[in-house]
Amino acid sequence: MKVFVSSIFSGTLSIVVLLRGPVKRSEVNFAPVRISRGDGIHVLSGTQGELVKINPEGVLLGEVVTPFPTPIIDGVIIESEVLPNTSQIWVGIWLDREFRQARIAALPIDMEWITGSSREDLRNAISSLNGSEIAPSNSMWNRVMDSEPMKMGKYGSSVVFATVSGVYMIDCNANEVWRGLLPRWPEISNISAYDEIVGVVEFSEGLAIWSKAGGVSVLDPSNGLEIFSRVIEFGDSVANVIFSEDGGWFVMLHEGSIATIDKIEGEHRIYRTGGPVLDAEFNGEEWRWTGWRHDGALSSTGLVVSERDNVGISIIDGNILANDGSWSKFGSYSESPAME
Repeated sequence: MKVFVSSIFSGTLSIVVLLRGPVKRSEVNFAPVRISRGDGIHVLSGTQGELVKINPEGVLLGEVVTPFPTPIIDGVIIESEVLPNTSQIWVGIWLDREFRQARIAALPIDMEWITGSSREDLRNAISSLNGSEIAPSNSMWNRVMDSEPMKMGKYGSSVVFATVSGVYMIDCNANEVWRGLLPRWPEISNISAYDEIVGVVEFSEGLAIWSKAGGVSVLDPSNGLEIFSRVIEFGDSVANVIFSEDGGWFVMLHEGSIATIDKIEGEHRIYRTGGPVLDAEFNGEEWRWTGWRHDGALSSTGLVVSERDNVGISIIDGNILANDGSWSKFGSYSESPAME
């Protein structure tokens, strides 16, 4: 397979041969949507609320289960400070637009997970005045949320999430640490009704809240107070944001571009990818990503984009999970002499 490479230092064009080798992984028998990263164990979630634990190579660790019969909009893995035999906890948010209900719950990673109640059970419980509450199976705690959630992140062993009414931090046992108002940016106040939070990211200087319109607010994680604010004009809406201590900020834009920023207050650089990027990681030398029918890499020598037949939804340690449930290894590249 041939792909094209553009150098960020010259106008030359190179041909790159992409070598893809088959990688034996556990095929996923549901439509995957995201992977929550943990320490040695990750959690893969599907479009209909499916969950399964996997190792860094993508091998399933247990059965695929559906703890709660509604879609999961986000999830994180945090360290446990509660259960003596549990080192990690997966915390997720379920959002059911039909029943207009959102719920947050914590599932111990070390526990064997089982499937919970059915959709019909949930429907009957909601419609019945005296019906018992339906909760996610395996949960050590769960809460019904008062307002619609938008995005979740973490800071240390605490969970931070943004709803349409504010930003909240809770500890691993669901105790509230602090709450605050949603950030406001005067420069984009005219579109605030259409804006939303798309990133809650822990980094060395605090807790960064990113909005779809390019607003950035850094909060003091000890109390939730704002310590820095700016608006970045990307010329496109922000879809997701990832931070790496070595790689800086990696911003995924909606219309087939990415942006990188070294420092939160610094200048950004935009690169065309040819399609939306859905996930990325920094491997110590370069940013690697996957997305809508393409993979890509960005290093000090330039940008490489290659086509794929499906949609890559996540990349972990160079292993890419596609929307059809298949795994593949991120390609190795060998560059031919430059062509004018």
